[in-house]
Amino acid sequence: MVKTYSRRALLPYTSQIQVAETPGARALSLDGRNWEIQYLITGGPRDSDRPDDGKPVYQYARVASVNGAGVMRRPLHPLLDAGSVNTAIDDLVACVSETRLPYQGIDKYEYWLLDAADGEPLALLNTCISNEEVAACRVRPVWLAIPAAQLDIADPRQKQDHYVPPVNYSLQKLVEQRAGQYPQAAWFERSATQADDFPPCLVTENWEREDHYQLCHSYIRRMAPRLLMLQGLPRADRQRLELAARENAVEADWFYPLYPEIVDKKLMTALRVEAKLRRTA
Repeated sequence: MVKTYSRRALLPYTSQIQVAETPGARALSLDGRNWEIQYLITGGPRDSDRPDDGKPVYQYARVASVNGAGVMRRPLHPLLDAGSVNTAIDDLVACVSETRLPYQGIDKYEYWLLDAADGEPLALLNTCISNEEVAACRVRPVWLAIPAAQLDIADPRQKQDHYVPPVNYSLQKLVEQRAGQYPQAAWFERSATQADDFPPCLVTENWEREDHYQLCHSYIRRMAPRLLMLQGLPRADRQRLELAARENAVEADWFYPLYPEIVDKKLMTALRVEAKLRRTA
């Protein structure tokens, strides 16, 4: 039996990870096209910061990858049985080839950085799928934006005669200032259908200064192709993200298989045609 689900990739937020899982193996994908298959082994090296409690160390070894060219099997770890591994690979390949994406998100436990002024959720730091995972989670109360080297963002600020940090870093520092000198974070259990006041795009858009709002707005617009993978987005927010995604049509088309809903199908069709033309050119 193969269990399928998805969860958000943090920190920073980059994608909605798709997971197909058996008791001893799993397949992971960040885009719904390329998959990495991993097999569970015991007896691996113990982390230096983890005490020796006498319990076995469990870790996953990469055993295969799946893409448009087919299945590529890797040399196996000496502790693994080839027959069991190949059976697991076949089962997972069949699953990811036949099941519909995206898989349902199950990471309902959310760890939010809090605003020092009013204690309201400021930015999402991590998510978990169970109370046991929450208990084992160790995350510093610091929010990270995607680095400028990975995500180039047009700067809304006027040209300066001196160095100005990228939008990504500038927004990260603004969030850090809002969190205060002694940042606090808290866990919340949320439902995908629950109406609440949490920031829908994973970082607050409530800024008093216009220049700070513009920095945040620029970051979210550039993140739109990725944020559209989020499940449970209010319809109005999904619609504005679809409009923003037109500015990065190729990236939006790449993540399209993981979009759980489309508000403006005509716009998205035009976006995907534009992406195809750009790739051809």
